[in-house]
Amino acid sequence: MTDNIIETLGALGFSKMETLVYCALVPEEKMGGYQLAKKLNAPRPSVYSALENLLSKEYIKSIPGEIAEYQAVPPDILIDGILKKQSSNAAKAKEMLKTLAAPISIQERFVNIEGKTKLISIVNNLISEAKKEIVFNCSMPLDFFKDELLSAAKRKVRIVLFSWQNLDTLSIPLEFFCGYDGTDCCPEQRILLVSDMAHCVVGSNDRAIFFPHRPHHKIKKLPDGENDFLGMTSDNRLIVNLVSEHIHFDIYLQRLRKKFKRDIITKDIRIGTLMEKGI
Repeated sequence: MTDNIIETLGALGFSKMETLVYCALVPEEKMGGYQLAKKLNAPRPSVYSALENLLSKEYIKSIPGEIAEYQAVPPDILIDGILKKQSSNAAKAKEMLKTLAAPISIQERFVNIEGKTKLISIVNNLISEAKKEIVFNCSMPLDFFKDELLSAAKRKVRIVLFSWQNLDTLSIPLEFFCGYDGTDCCPEQRILLVSDMAHCVVGSNDRAIFFPHRPHHKIKKLPDGENDFLGMTSDNRLIVNLVSEHIHFDIYLQRLRKKFKRDIITKDIRIGTLMEKGI
């Protein structure tokens, strides 16, 4: 018997002696405790203890007779049963642990995000948890989020997308509002997403197309293509509202431009801030 079998069955809850006894029974029609101890060259008390444990778990059967004999449950039936039981227990544990989690209303979080891969992962997690609505502003290729968005659509989650770029929506069933008019208004890769008006994430590559990664950010060294992406995710109600309002106002602006066939933000509307000047 290889160490791999002992290690693998050990991961399923078998002790070493239980593994030895069960594997010794598999090729046999039936065997008694004395025969097993002799075959394994193991102490009889240890073998009988393992037999009792295996019987209690219903991994082996006891054959009535003058001398107690035992028979292994076929491996395919045994493993299928173990997997079914573990899956059921895991599902129950998941529901029980949910009751221990603090409600979102008192569990407000601000979590910094460093790196493109981490940002994409967190965005996909929020998409996968959405139950009613996803509203987001994105200039990143939707390939990064395609699978989770399609899954959300199948769950009847409403998906609203705004972008200053003419993105390929990859046949994802969503409502797309595009502000692109031939001028690239969003040189950086950015995403702002709100899930069910309860969670949000924002992130971008800090306009790396114009500026290299700034050393004073003091984040750990990340691989090329990762190090300039910074973001944040939060359940804070105010932050969620601010991100959602920003996306809505972009959509309103785009629709007003289409309705009146001109730029709505004229010189007399502007207030001369650093943001307007692009500083």
